[in-house]
Amino acid sequence: MTDLVAKIDRGDIEAKKLYDNFIEYSKRHPEVIIIDAWINIEKVLDRMHLYHHTQTCSEKEILDGQPLFHVPKSMALDSIKDWNTKDTAEINFPVMCKRRTACSSTEAHQMTLIPSKQGMAKLEMFVKNDSVMLQEFIQHDGVIVKVYVADGQITASTRPSFKNLDKTGDVVHFDSQTLPKSFETEIELSDELDKVFLRSDPNNVHGYKESILDNNRLQKIADSLQLQLGLTFFGFDVLLESQTNHYYVVDVNYFPSFKDVDNFHSMFVDILEKRLMLQK
Repeated sequence: MTDLVAKIDRGDIEAKKLYDNFIEYSKRHPEVIIIDAWINIEKVLDRMHLYHHTQTCSEKEILDGQPLFHVPKSMALDSIKDWNTKDTAEINFPVMCKRRTACSSTEAHQMTLIPSKQGMAKLEMFVKNDSVMLQEFIQHDGVIVKVYVADGQITASTRPSFKNLDKTGDVVHFDSQTLPKSFETEIELSDELDKVFLRSDPNNVHGYKESILDNNRLQKIADSLQLQLGLTFFGFDVLLESQTNHYYVVDVNYFPSFKDVDNFHSMFVDILEKRLMLQK
């Protein structure tokens, strides 16, 4: 379905027919179990809509007198040409530029790291006239936490990410799906990306981050997002801010690859069986 939506956005008439058929079939056959309602999946297909959902959760959830998590300030642009009409005080650099479309297209995974306002002039060559979201870059010591949620059960792991940045570097364009998934990897990166990405971790920063991870907090974040989004299978990315270790949720995606989750196949079958029994 997400593939169909991406095609519909590009004017594919046949994809629109298939989409309409599914929606109509679902209405006519309520006896057919749908694990995650399409109206809920749609919440995470537009990154700016998702931003508002995560922001809603962050504003109402408190743990030990502090926000359960934070969300980086974000700004929507219908076109990069709209940048000159925006109040630049709304967002602080460095920023990450992402397409608003969150999945099912090559462009959805194309991102650009912009260290300063001056770098915005170079952005048009990468994003053309696409609708984008600018998201403040959170300094996080080069470690990202990937959290996978399957019917409330969470699994978390760390991966390499971007080093702490200042405003003097170059604009860096990259494909998020090709970034290294582990430290000390042999994957080749462009010279620009290699300068800002934490390829190796001699000080074992990721080991430290893993040691201070609060699984209780991650579970509460997952529960909050699940309640807000109404999804059974999803993943979210967390950054532990440098020095403060405040938790920032920077992305949520529907049904990510669960290959880092042990025994996911059996978990998946158990969840389906549970839904069948509830229906009976």
